[in-house]
Amino acid sequence: METFFQSESKFTLLLGSDILSPYFYLILLVGLYLTFRLGFPQIRFLFLSLKILTGNMDFKSSKGQLVHSQAFFAGIGSSLLTGSVFGTGLAVAYGGIGVIFWIWVVSLLVMPVRLVSSTLAVKFRNQLPSGRYLSGPMYFIEKSLRAKWLAVAFSFGSIFTVLIFGGIFPFLSLTYITKEALNFGGMAGPISLSVILLFIVIGGIRRVGRTASILAPLGILLFLFAYFSLFSEGLVSFFSFVADVCREAFTLKALEGGGIFGILRTVSVSLGVFFLSTETAVGKSSGVAGVVRTDYAAKQGLVSMLATFFEGFIMATLVGFVLYSYGAVNFDSVIAFPELILQNKESFSSLLLFGAFLSFGILSLAGWFYTGEQNAFYIFGEKFSNFFRILFIGIILASAYFFLKEGAGIFVIAMKLGYTMAVITSIPLLVALLLLGKSAKLELNKYISESGARYEILKDVYLLFLTLLPKNLISKIFGYFSTLKLPRFMMIPLLKAFAKAYKINLDEAELEIKEYASLNQFFTRALRAEARIIDSAENAVVSPTDSKITSFGNINQSTIIQAKGIDYSVKELLGSEKYYPSFTNGKYITFYLSPQDYHRIHSPFAGQILGYYYEPGKLFPVNDLAVLNIRGLFPKNERLITFLQTEYGKIAVIKVGASNVGKIRVTYDNKIVTNNWIRFSKQHEYKDVSIMIDKGSEMGRFEMGSTVILVFENDTIDLSESIVLGEKIQYGTVVGKFKKKLTKLPVKV
Repeated sequence: METFFQSESKFTLLLGSDILSPYFYLILLVGLYLTFRLGFPQIRFLFLSLKILTGNMDFKSSKGQLVHSQAFFAGIGSSLLTGSVFGTGLAVAYGGIGVIFWIWVVSLLVMPVRLVSSTLAVKFRNQLPSGRYLSGPMYFIEKSLRAKWLAVAFSFGSIFTVLIFGGIFPFLSLTYITKEALNFGGMAGPISLSVILLFIVIGGIRRVGRTASILAPLGILLFLFAYFSLFSEGLVSFFSFVADVCREAFTLKALEGGGIFGILRTVSVSLGVFFLSTETAVGKSSGVAGVVRTDYAAKQGLVSMLATFFEGFIMATLVGFVLYSYGAVNFDSVIAFPELILQNKESFSSLLLFGAFLSFGILSLAGWFYTGEQNAFYIFGEKFSNFFRILFIGIILASAYFFLKEGAGIFVIAMKLGYTMAVITSIPLLVALLLLGKSAKLELNKYISESGARYEILKDVYLLFLTLLPKNLISKIFGYFSTLKLPRFMMIPLLKAFAKAYKINLDEAELEIKEYASLNQFFTRALRAEARIIDSAENAVVSPTDSKITSFGNINQSTIIQAKGIDYSVKELLGSEKYYPSFTNGKYITFYLSPQDYHRIHSPFAGQILGYYYEPGKLFPVNDLAVLNIRGLFPKNERLITFLQTEYGKIAVIKVGASNVGKIRVTYDNKIVTNNWIRFSKQHEYKDVSIMIDKGSEMGRFEMGSTVILVFENDTIDLSESIVLGEKIQYGTVVGKFKKKLTKLPVKV
C-alpha cells in the first residue's frame, strides 16, 4: 500500500488551505480573552484541577453518569492518536521543530477554552426521565444565547464533522495499522475494530467512560514503554532538544514565502493543524464532560483544561523529542518516519506501540460516536439517534473498503474534508465561548466560594503527592515494623522517645514501659483500672475514646456536614443498605485520635451488637489538612462499622482507618481482619448468637491512630452541652443523654 502522502503537493493541498490560519487566530483570541476574563485559571487552579482529577473531591451522591477521571480519559484518550501523535507530526513537518515551542505557549493560553466549554456543558445539560443526560454546545448555545438556529446549525455541522473527522479519519488510521503493522488481510481488521467499537458504544456513555478509564491509562503506559524501548538508543540530550526548540522557534522558515508574514503563516497553519487534531473547540470534549457526576459545573471545567496541558506539554514534547532525535524535522523525514517503525514491526516494543495506537483510536471513535449521537438526538430525536449508529458504522466500514481498494488518496481526501468541517463547526462554538465567558466566571467563583475548594499551591501539591502514594502498602509495611520485637536495650529507648515526642502520660499505662515488647504493644496499651471513670447515669452516652472532638451536630436529612463545604452522606459512610435509613435526621459526633491518645475503643452504651459492615477503602490520613481538603474522606477510607442496638435506639460505631493504621481489631469477633492484601466489602449479622456489651467495655482498638464516628437515630438523644469542638475528651465522659426507652434487650447471661 502506498504511504499516506506520496508527494508534497498533496500535503500542501491539505495544510495550505486558508481555513487553518483563521481557526488558529480565533482560538488564540478566545483563549487570551478567557485567560484574562477568568484571571489566569490555568495557573491559579492547575494543582486544584489535578486534585479534583484524582477523585479526592468526588461525592458519590452528586448527579451525573461519569466520574471526573473517566471523562478526562475519554477526552484525552480519543485525541492521542490523531491528535497528539499525528497532529504533532504534521505540525513539525510543516513548520519545523521550533513549532513545539509555540505549541507549549499556545497550549497554556487556550487551556481556558476547554474549561469554559465543559463548565457550560454541565451547567446547561438536560436529564431525561430515564436518567440519561443530554449535553453539548448546542444546549448552552440555545439556552444561554437563545439562538436555537445557531444551535441547530452547530449540530448539523457537528454530525458531518463526526462522520468524517471523528469517524473516517481515525478509522482509516487504524485500518492502516491493522494491515501494515499487524498483517490483517482484507476487511478483517476494519470489521474486528467495528465489533469492538459496537460493544463499547452499545453500553452507553457509562461503558465508554469505564472503558476509557482502563484503555487510556493502559495505552499511555504501552506508549511510554514502547517509546523508550524503541527510541532510547537514538535519543539525544533532552536539554539540547529544548534549546534547539527555543532557538528555532524564532527562526522558522515558511514553506511558502519568507519574512515575518511567512513565519506567521507557518506558525498559524502548524498550530492550527495541531489544535484541530487534538479536537480543541470542536465540541466533543464538552459533550462528554457534560455527563460528569458533579454538583458544580466549574469543577469538571477545571479537569477538562488539563487535557490541553497533557496534549500540548507532555505528548507533543515526547513526539517532538523522538522526531528531533532521529532528524525528522521536515516534511520528507517526518512522512518517512512511520516506515522506520514498520521496518521493525515484529519486535515486541513495536507491537506494544501499535497496541497503544489501537487503544487510542478505539477511544477516539467511541468518543466521536457518542458526540454524533448526542447531536442527532438534539435535532431529530431519539429515533434518528438510533439510526445514526447504523449510519456511523456503515460509513466507516465503507471508507475502509475504498481505502484498501483505492489507496491513500482516500485518506488525504478524508483529512481535507474532515479538517474543513471541524473548522466550520468550531466557529459558532468559539463565538459562544466569547459571549459566555462571564457566565463561566460566575460558575467558577461559585465553586470556589461555596464548595470549600482551596487552591493553595503547597497544599495542593502535598495532597496530590498523598493521593499518588501507595497508602495501603505503606500502612502494611508500617504495621509490620511496629510489631517487630527488638532487644530491650533498643526497644526501651525507642518507646521512651516516642512517649516523650507525643507527651504520653505513662502513669496511666497498665504496664511499665520496659514490659512492652514492640511499638504496637505500647501503642495499643491498656490503662490502669482506675484511670478512667465511666459515667453511670442510666441514660448517659459516653465517649468511646480518648480523643479530640472534631465535629458534631444534626444530620441534615442524610447528610453529615463535617465543615464548610465538607459533607458526606450517611449512606456512603455506613455502606449498609439495611441500617442507613434509620439514621436519617439523626445526630453524630466525630472523635479524632492522635498518636498521643489511648487507642482502645469502648462501647458508648450498653446494648446488643447486631452485626457489622466492612468497607475496604483507601488509607488517607485523617488530620485536619486531609479532612478539610479531600472531600468525603471518611467514606473513601477503610471503615469497620459496628451496629449496636440499645434500649433507646441504634448506634452506629464507625471506626475509620487511616495512614499507618496497620489494623482495626474488635473484641466481639476475632475473624474480622482489616487492611488485608485481598479485601472485599462485607456485611454480617449475628442472627444465631446474642452478643451483649456493657457501657464502657472494650469494643476494639486501632493499631495506630484514626477516627471514630458515633451516629444516632433521629430524636433519640440530646447531645451534651459540655462537649466543645476541638477540645480533648476522655473515654467514659458523657457526650449525650438518651431521651426514652424504645425497646427491650435480651438479658445478658
